[in-house]
Amino acid sequence: MLTSFELRRYTATLVFDLEDRFARERGVRQPHPRPFEPLKFLVTAQGVGAGRRAFEPPLELVVRRNGGGYHIFNNQVRLKNGTVLKRALADDLYDLRVEGRFYQSAEQAAVALPRPDVALSLDLLPGYFYPFPTESVPLGGHGFALLRGALHTTDGRGLAGAQVAVAGALSSYVTDETGQWVLIFPDAFFPALQTTMQVTVDVTPPGGGPIVSVTGVDVDKGRERALGETALRGQVLTTAGTVIPGAVVEVQGQPGQTATASDGSWFYYFDLNQPVAPLVDVTARLPDGRTQTQNNQPVQTRATVAVPTFRFS
Repeated sequence: MLTSFELRRYTATLVFDLEDRFARERGVRQPHPRPFEPLKFLVTAQGVGAGRRAFEPPLELVVRRNGGGYHIFNNQVRLKNGTVLKRALADDLYDLRVEGRFYQSAEQAAVALPRPDVALSLDLLPGYFYPFPTESVPLGGHGFALLRGALHTTDGRGLAGAQVAVAGALSSYVTDETGQWVLIFPDAFFPALQTTMQVTVDVTPPGGGPIVSVTGVDVDKGRERALGETALRGQVLTTAGTVIPGAVVEVQGQPGQTATASDGSWFYYFDLNQPVAPLVDVTARLPDGRTQTQNNQPVQTRATVAVPTFRFS
């Protein structure tokens, strides 16, 4: 009896060739260092021009990582409810995005699928939570300096979609919904025998608009620094110590307002580089209209100052 076998092979719809750019710049991992997991692969839109169709929420690609470190997509998509669709994407152009806990999002528009023969190469840039090594100058590699910060709206929400840049940094940074950012400076950024540089941090608001430049920010070779925001914080309670959520807090002479959270706490963030009087009046207003004011509260540039607790009887 003759036995026959049928051999089937999957042809990849797309191969992702991802590299950790920071690791590559340091030269301490392989020539093509692969990114840390976990990663998520998304398709955000189909088509171009007037026929473009956005996916909201984006569709998650089912991707596996092979022994060579490449990520293989075989045209399977996982829906929000967990259902996996096979042969999910028709031949067309697609906008793709790669996300990871340790990286900034990387996007590529109008990728033709299927594309089995040429890998899609993307560099992943470090995000705020990237596991930066603690040593400043690793053996056989290159040193670096870090500058961290965050951007918030007046009421304390993270500002997403803002671009933060410094000339000479490894790259710029686009904030996510947390508003946090980190910039990286190689050894070559620092002149010989100089370990501290003052830089200007340029912030472009979401959607464009006038660039806000923060001058005189120190960066230290081989160390980490933080650029603080100017802010006030406090709490609104009853005299018995019960928290009061939903109270409105305003700062005299400043735009916008904030409100207390479920624990009665509040934050008020000033605009970057906005001139602020050294002393301000802060008013809390309850839903029933009652108010209290803390007069002559100090404001400290690039720092958060606590305002005495408002207590309502």
